[in-house]
Amino acid sequence: MKALQLHDTIVEDYKSYLKSFSNIKDTKLKELVDKSLIDGRYLPEPLLQFNPTFEKAKEINTLISEGVVHPDISKIFGSYRLYLHQEKAIRLGVSGKSFVVTSGTGSGKSLTFLATIFNHILKSEKKKGIKAILVYPMNALINSQEEEIKKYKENYGSDFPITFAKYTGQESQQDRDRIEADMPDIILTNYMMLELMLTRAREKNIRQSIRENLRFLVFDELHTYRGRQGADVAMLIRRLKSISENQIQCIGTSATMVSGGTRDVQLEEVARVASQIFGEKYNADQVIGEILETCTKYDGKLPSTFDLQEAIHADIRVDGSEDAFINHPLAIWLENKVALKRDEDGFIHRGKPLSLAEIIQLLSEDSLESLESCKQALAKFFEWSEALNIKNLKDRKSFLPLKIHQFISQTGNIYVTMEGRQQRTITLDDGLYLESDPDKRVYPVVFSRYSGYDFVSVKRDFEKGILLPRDPNNLPDKITKNDLKGSKKEGIPARTLKEEDFCDGYIVLPMQNEAIWSDDMVETLPDTWTRTDRYGNLVPENFYEYRIPQQISFSNDGRFSSNPNELTYKGWFIAAPLLVDPTAGVVYDPRTKENTKLMKVGNVGRSTATTITSFGILKAQHNQDVAKEQQKVMSFTDNRQDASLQTGHFNDFLLIGRIRSAIYHALRNEPNHALSIDNISAKVLAALNLKEEDYARNPGDPGWPDPDNVKAIKDLLILRILYDLRRGWRYNTPNLEQCGLLDVDYDGLQDFAANDKAF
Repeated sequence: MKALQLHDTIVEDYKSYLKSFSNIKDTKLKELVDKSLIDGRYLPEPLLQFNPTFEKAKEINTLISEGVVHPDISKIFGSYRLYLHQEKAIRLGVSGKSFVVTSGTGSGKSLTFLATIFNHILKSEKKKGIKAILVYPMNALINSQEEEIKKYKENYGSDFPITFAKYTGQESQQDRDRIEADMPDIILTNYMMLELMLTRAREKNIRQSIRENLRFLVFDELHTYRGRQGADVAMLIRRLKSISENQIQCIGTSATMVSGGTRDVQLEEVARVASQIFGEKYNADQVIGEILETCTKYDGKLPSTFDLQEAIHADIRVDGSEDAFINHPLAIWLENKVALKRDEDGFIHRGKPLSLAEIIQLLSEDSLESLESCKQALAKFFEWSEALNIKNLKDRKSFLPLKIHQFISQTGNIYVTMEGRQQRTITLDDGLYLESDPDKRVYPVVFSRYSGYDFVSVKRDFEKGILLPRDPNNLPDKITKNDLKGSKKEGIPARTLKEEDFCDGYIVLPMQNEAIWSDDMVETLPDTWTRTDRYGNLVPENFYEYRIPQQISFSNDGRFSSNPNELTYKGWFIAAPLLVDPTAGVVYDPRTKENTKLMKVGNVGRSTATTITSFGILKAQHNQDVAKEQQKVMSFTDNRQDASLQTGHFNDFLLIGRIRSAIYHALRNEPNHALSIDNISAKVLAALNLKEEDYARNPGDPGWPDPDNVKAIKDLLILRILYDLRRGWRYNTPNLEQCGLLDVDYDGLQDFAANDKAF
């Protein structure tokens, strides 16, 4: 797989999606938004990081022969060669000391505390009761760890002497009752559930078991417990220790606890944090950090300029050997210049993640080759590295595996100064004032979803006569007709609305001096909004009088006037929340949300962004001919509800895409490119090319589909087609008619409209 090419495809797809529904009419604003996407303001250049090689140590069997751990440990973990940080942690653990392991992902942190706990259980007298509690920040991690322990159980055999169970909100009361009736050796839980175990009345038996038997307390992902939550956890641990009759051995693991400073300073800082959380003194020698080594043949000197030049211009074979890789100048340079760094005392630690452009620049400077030559050589080299890492996955060998970190930021606001279209300054920088002119205010802009006109978000200060910037998310309290009626019983008189009651709203500027609104447009308003005055003129009711566009004038210092001819610039003020969009000719129901009417630039929610990027990854893998069973994406979220929401969102997105694609192709396949309500479902079903077993629970015989099943799927399709063709209900995925991919017409409508009597 070509990782860099795959990444470029994903990013371009996401940019294309952002542009596809961003409707901006003003060319200057549109050019700035397009430029910001190209410049990486919202999609910054990714950071590249290389997983290092961990230094190897002794095999588990060696620790057994030394008498460090129980002989049955080898039956659980097999003939496993430990990393050096694992060996150090296990030696500390089995000696009875608390410890913290801080090493990167995939470094085997779990093995350090599991080996420690298993060793104690194997050596101690067989007795029912909870001897270890493993605490994880997410239930997903609990489920994953349970699966790992099950694998160790299978390694050992049917007489595995260690019992374990999950105790979270996911388990039924029946499962929890079973745990209380037959206490396991190890409980896997989260800190909220641990608190309930220590406080809830019905967990009395569990508390009793903890009091008599608990020896180990493990907190995985220790870095997540900080601030108020960290204080809660620290107090919870002290509560647990206070009820225990035994000395509790506290163990923490984390991939990221501290950065910066020397190795000794880092260990001291982690020890200080661990002491605060666990409520006992930790020394620096109780903190085990990752110990790295090079995977290449490095003799202390980086390759020469000549060696790098030869390597860049030589043909890099993706199927090259391991020996060729570890001796290759590019591999040596990349590992020791970028992936790894060395302290003054010679200690090796991970290098700071760099962007691809920064790595290419460094290579160009050291090799004196062009940026393009360096980029092509690195791209080929990364393919070679990936091929070797896949080949040696089971052997735990590492050949500079590459990780690409792509951050996606919410696109935020565009800001403008309060001037005419040609004179105003446009900026993407957040703030109340222009950076280049601190005396000039800037105002956030949102856009009509239908017309693309820009609406400048303002607040009118009638006392000072100035327009102030307003956050588009801050909307005034709604005024209802009941608010105006008053109450005779309570002595509250009825009131009439005034212009000053509508301070929050939007300024809309005309394009090419056209009128945004005029008095005769009152006729286009709903009948309930208007009345006929004593002169026979149609005028808006008082309740709506100041909600329709009002022409005002303003100056570049923010002053405004209701007299459209008093100040320099002219525009129309429309009160918020928006009831009339004069630029699109739309009148909104008062219950319609503001972000359904108006949008920020590329206003994509997290669920949509996750769906688009996930789909982009899968599509890019498919386009690179990755084997189908390897086309996978792993996504993490905080809880089950969010995971369910994201799953539904992704499936719905794909369903929409399939139906719309089928409609489009069904239309294209027709001789006159037209379908009617009578045949569209049959034609779409044919375009989908579904097998009966794809949609029917009880399919008919092969080659003889059940007519009832066919009728049911056609009925469902026509319902989904009509539902999807509704206008405006999905503003991030407008329907096919809104995209200009089809036209919806009504049979006989022109004849009916031409018949005055019928019409």
